[in-house]
Amino acid sequence: AMAERSEMARRLDAFVDAAFAFAVTLLIVGGSDIPTDFDALRTALGRVPSFAASFALICMFWLGYRDVGRLWSERDALSTTLSLGIVFLVLVYVFPLRIMVESAFHALSGGRLPGQGLAGSAADMRFLYTSYGLGFLLLASLFASLYAHHLRKGHPDGKALSDGRAWLANWLIMTGVATVSLVAALFAPGPIIGWLPGVIYMLIPLGIGISEYRHIVEARRAATADASTA
Repeated sequence: AMAERSEMARRLDAFVDAAFAFAVTLLIVGGSDIPTDFDALRTALGRVPSFAASFALICMFWLGYRDVGRLWSERDALSTTLSLGIVFLVLVYVFPLRIMVESAFHALSGGRLPGQGLAGSAADMRFLYTSYGLGFLLLASLFASLYAHHLRKGHPDGKALSDGRAWLANWLIMTGVATVSLVAALFAPGPIIGWLPGVIYMLIPLGIGISEYRHIVEARRAATADASTA
């Protein structure tokens, strides 16, 4: 029975991996057609920075799921449902992700990179930040729920439990920041709607950095305590 459950977990993880790979394909296919002249080639190459940033965000979510498989080798009905929810949301999330990141790179480059006209008006920006923020919030919430569910089941390896708690803290930080950004996207006045929801996401690296530092300090204290009692 345990071997059967492990095989089901491997098949589920392979399906999720394939879905993330397909999401990356959608980022490329959704960006432009195959260049047929030099102007189209310049435009396609100009999209490389925004594609790289979008790719990095998709990889962040994939790494989060990969570590679920590294830390826990079995799945139950709830973890399977949460995993399939992640697959669905990732495949939807790539569309507002691509447009938002490409629009941001167009603005940051002073118009030198492609993206003009993707989100011009304040209403467009509000819709874009809202759809992106909702996707990010739901994804982070599903990951937090997945880690919390497995942590409740425990793990014989203390380091694995510690790593799982660190991941859970990161997903909770991302959930909180995405919630604040979504509220800003819904209610911020027109003059600041173009930048405020996006700037709020910059709190994520700061929050995760503080969380990781605390995680390292606690791990060192635990190792010192273990050494002193040995």
